[in-house]
Amino acid sequence: MTKDNFNLLINRLRIMSRGQPVYDERFHEGVNIIRGHNGSGKSTIADFIFFILGGEFDDWKDAASRCDEVQAEISAGPTTLTLRRSTDSKLAPIDVFFGDAEAAMRHALEGWERFPIRRRGTHDSFSQLLFRNLGIPEAQSEKASNITSHQILRLCYSDQRTPSSRLFRYEGFDTQGIREAVGDLICGISGYEAYEASLSLRDKQRELEEISGSLDALLKALPPDQALRTPQTLYAQMQELRAQKETLQRDAANVDSNVRPEEIRGFLKERTEAQARLEKARGRTTQIERTIVDDEYELREIEAFKKYLVDLSEKLKIAEKASEVIGSIKITHCPSCGKPVQSSENPNECDLCKSPRDLVQEKSRYGRIRFDIDAQIRETTQLEEHKIAGVADAKRKLRYLNREHETELAEFVMKYSGANGPREAYLASKNSAIGKTDTELKYLTRDLDAVLEVDRLRSRRTELDAEVQSLKNRAEALNKASQKRRNVALGRVSEIAVSLLHADMDRQEEFTAAAKVEFAFANDAMSVDGKVNFAESSNVFLKNSAILSLLLAAGVDREFNHPRFLLLDNIEDKGMELERSHLFQKLIVERATELTAPFQIIFTTSMMNPELELDDYVIGPAYTKYRRSLDL
Repeated sequence: MTKDNFNLLINRLRIMSRGQPVYDERFHEGVNIIRGHNGSGKSTIADFIFFILGGEFDDWKDAASRCDEVQAEISAGPTTLTLRRSTDSKLAPIDVFFGDAEAAMRHALEGWERFPIRRRGTHDSFSQLLFRNLGIPEAQSEKASNITSHQILRLCYSDQRTPSSRLFRYEGFDTQGIREAVGDLICGISGYEAYEASLSLRDKQRELEEISGSLDALLKALPPDQALRTPQTLYAQMQELRAQKETLQRDAANVDSNVRPEEIRGFLKERTEAQARLEKARGRTTQIERTIVDDEYELREIEAFKKYLVDLSEKLKIAEKASEVIGSIKITHCPSCGKPVQSSENPNECDLCKSPRDLVQEKSRYGRIRFDIDAQIRETTQLEEHKIAGVADAKRKLRYLNREHETELAEFVMKYSGANGPREAYLASKNSAIGKTDTELKYLTRDLDAVLEVDRLRSRRTELDAEVQSLKNRAEALNKASQKRRNVALGRVSEIAVSLLHADMDRQEEFTAAAKVEFAFANDAMSVDGKVNFAESSNVFLKNSAILSLLLAAGVDREFNHPRFLLLDNIEDKGMELERSHLFQKLIVERATELTAPFQIIFTTSMMNPELELDDYVIGPAYTKYRRSLDL
């Protein structure tokens, strides 16, 4: 069986409300036209078709919201399937019966299998079932499995909700990567390989950034000597410590054979000497504590004297300023009797008592006093700094001596307390050494964990560097390999779209002179010779011509993965005039019926071309506001 036979076909559609059919029509291969007045429910039927084929949709209109189940008999390539799906959720699973609708109705429960809309673990999804029967390649990776029948239908369903400038059916959450992958897949360009490679590359690059960040943070947190250590070095040190521990444990176990009776006298002598050392150490500690107390007392006196000198310096500035002010006052009357005073002509004499004055000497006296005070402040500051350094040094020595004393005291208690015998002392020393060994092993184990993590991160970073480079090379090779197919496929689609635009009525100058129609799947856009802004009705004509061209190209090029199924619900949207709508309907029929491969096009119209009012094309009656599509 050739790929010409792999197409999607709706044979029958049933819409149920409370167990009763409110719509039940048969469709056929080729062109199917649903006609009726505006508001008669044509778009509702299109939405139900989209939904039963795997579309994720729940924005039902009022009449549609009263329906609770959709059923359909479809042909997916060589396989006939009967589907039913509840309308309670856009992700509602689809129940599938392998056979026609008549057989399915005879098996209300048995013979049905439920398929989720999206892939879940190892359970096949409805999209996988559909793709296999249509000969469409499946995604191999879990991350690429979001290319579902819903995504394929977005390029096969032109609805009224989507702006006419968009190529894909609109949805709130969308990505350029998915749109480009769907467009390439339908055109037969590299299947999922390029998309999966781009997803893998993005994930690997993100992981590489995280690994590099973690490694840098860990190396900064480690001391420099630990960052350079190797697991082998730490393993060797730990092995050496374990050997030492085993030796100490054997010595402790053989204490009775290792301690001789003549050691008793030595033990008592060692204990006396140890006590003397402890007392001497405590004496040194006490002496330093006294020194610190004395020095801190002196330091407080020095600080008080320094403060006195600083205050004195400030007062001297005030006195000097007052002297300058008073010296400049002219005495015109005697402060005792109030009689006028004859001012002296000599500036070096006092105006009042006519005694000689030496102004230079008076100013120099203040300078001398200020110099003496400043010198005392400097000397006091130096003495203060020296004393502070001495106290700090004494406190450091005190802390060191206290630690040493505590260690020696603990060893003394462990070795010489209790039974006061050499055997117990021997055991105490061995146990103390074992404890120290365990502590060192604990620290080395912690260091080993950090070093092993550094090694793991470095190794993983090296692997990721290689994987990222490999994926970049693969993506580049896939892009080069797929470019030829892209040119062929999109070139064929462009030729068909251009011919449709040339056949349009003379309403858009750019369409009449069009040379190329370009598709930007990633950007969800199309253009005519690089232009994208046209009249709204022309945008509708261009949009429908574009997705029709994809189907027509797939009808003559076997490498396309298009399901050769099309659903159009807006051919006269945005103010389309009657003659232009009739023309486009006629173009659909003429161009599609030229195909030799099977296909199905379903479109709705409120401006039915009377030339097409034939049983070969129309589905159901012409709907009105009194006879709506849903018989509720």
